[in-house]
Amino acid sequence: MARLFKFITGLALGAVAGAVAGLLLAPASGSEAQGRIKTRINEAIEAGRRAAAQREAELEAEFERARRGASEAA
Repeated sequence: MARLFKFITGLALGAVAGAVAGLLLAPASGSEAQGRIKTRINEAIEAGRRAAAQREAELEAEFERARRGASEAA
């Protein structure tokens, strides 16, 4: 029974991976492909900026806590 479950799981995951690869690699016109690439790059850049800003805020808050802790200890 476990072997059947593993087989069905593998089959489903393979089908999903194949569908995603087919959508990503499907032929498209040059301008359409360029548009897709630009969109994905811009999305990745924006996600990186958001993550950097979030991490910066976390580090600033941590620094402030450490600074307050050091001034209270003195």
